[in-house]
Amino acid sequence: MCVPSVIEALRAATRSRHARIASNPAMLRLFEPDYAIPEYQAHLGRLLGLFEPLERAAEYVGGRENPVCTLQRSNDLREDLLAMGAVARDIDGLERCARIPPITAQGLRGYTYVLLGSMLGGRMIVKQLRAVLGQGASFCFYGGGHGEFETAWASFREDLEENGRSDVEVICSTAAAIFDAYADWLSEPPLRSGGA
Repeated sequence: MCVPSVIEALRAATRSRHARIASNPAMLRLFEPDYAIPEYQAHLGRLLGLFEPLERAAEYVGGRENPVCTLQRSNDLREDLLAMGAVARDIDGLERCARIPPITAQGLRGYTYVLLGSMLGGRMIVKQLRAVLGQGASFCFYGGGHGEFETAWASFREDLEENGRSDVEVICSTAAAIFDAYADWLSEPPLRSGGA
């Protein structure tokens, strides 16, 4: 009997959840020819509201020195919003997700999988965004970090197979819970407080 690799188990456990995010109206809207910068700004603000609390939870468990905790996707989101005219006060006023799934030390690799997946997915999305939004938009979140991704992904895959086998169940359940939170967050209408 062939035992699947950890990455295969992780992909199988999250496949339907990944598809749920990909089919979310907020994500599908990114590919529409009439997509506009104000919508994009609101989308990035919504993502910041999820990624920032997720990063804090991961850092609390993994520590600042953990390589995954140095990949601050929220910094890319802030940079995009500032480049497109938001001010710090507006960004700080954006709604943050209060229902972050628990992340344990054993499940941190599940978080890493989702985080790195957001970088890989961005590579496909940014081509469309650049074509539709043009020079007035900033693409740090969806278009940045390509070299960083390659190195981080190779390291992650190696670590996952060497050190993750005994924690496959919690890695998969953590990734699944984060994907669920991601999809739910994108589906909820944002509260009207602050505005970037």
